[in-house]
Amino acid sequence: MIDEDELYRKVERACRLTSAESFNLWSRIHRLRWFNRSDIWVKRDDELSFGVSGTRLRKLASTIPALKLKGIEEVVIIGEATSNNVLSAAQTLTENNIKIAPFLLGPPKHKEGNLRLLSLFVDDDEIHWIPREQWPDIETHVNKYVEKENEQGIKVFVLPEGGHHQLALPGSLSIILDILRNETESGITFDHVFIDSSTGMVAQSLIAGAAAINKKIQFHIVILTGSFETFECGLNQIVQYTEDFLQESIESEPDYKLYYPATTKSFGGTGRSIYREIKNIAKNDGILTDPVYSAKLFITAKQAIQDLSIEGNILLIHSGGTLALSGLMDRPVSDMETSEDSY
Repeated sequence: MIDEDELYRKVERACRLTSAESFNLWSRIHRLRWFNRSDIWVKRDDELSFGVSGTRLRKLASTIPALKLKGIEEVVIIGEATSNNVLSAAQTLTENNIKIAPFLLGPPKHKEGNLRLLSLFVDDDEIHWIPREQWPDIETHVNKYVEKENEQGIKVFVLPEGGHHQLALPGSLSIILDILRNETESGITFDHVFIDSSTGMVAQSLIAGAAAINKKIQFHIVILTGSFETFECGLNQIVQYTEDFLQESIESEPDYKLYYPATTKSFGGTGRSIYREIKNIAKNDGILTDPVYSAKLFITAKQAIQDLSIEGNILLIHSGGTLALSGLMDRPVSDMETSEDSY
């Protein structure tokens, strides 16, 4: 079993560009009033960066240094038009002088939310739109493009959907270290941690990192895409990546429980119940939550805490993505409060 200091040193080395360029991976915690309890806290990973969604920055923090060491000149990013990961990667790669080639599902009927912001980083003719019926063959489209670029001597890296890649592991592991720092600075030990999961890498790394240092805590994972089975399959892979990275065996996993969203279970689905809770969270705690990720985490956590009578100190991880609100707010309030449309 590795100790916390050694884990910190390994993660720091993997995430460092230079001392001046290292990413900020420390976020604060504070109490929530929305739950009407004094023992529930929120971790503000949404504050790690304005444009780069919190947990996505953690993944990029180790991916980008590795790409620069490999001399990568261009990165193919794959995802949906409104993807938080696509927007985050576009901003961070551009900052680091790496060309981006987006391969996106679409095009959508309207340019809104994250897609409108993405257009600040790439021109419309630089986006490779893949229709839904061709999306299962996305790898074929990407491989043809990469071969063409390679023929011109351009070194290309393909960033999978959600940024789920072994290079992202060290940055993803930083979240357990940051929670330990929060505990030390606040004098609080968390018994339960809630986090959302799309591709699942940061949530899976949180579990694997805690197991590596034998941190006793129960994790609650809200599965936004895929199934419980796909999450657990991915967790097994991340545990293997973590063992390889740390050169240590992980003998057991911490306790974890999986949930589907308590409302609007389809990924990207929103409606009046989501908008109502976004307003409640904002009015009660001054926090902006997005309709796809964090609002569903808050709602599901609240229901689970009440239904299961969860006791002890509880931490909710706000994973970011608040810029996605811009697409929702483009609509008239009356539409948001009376419609169950998908975002």
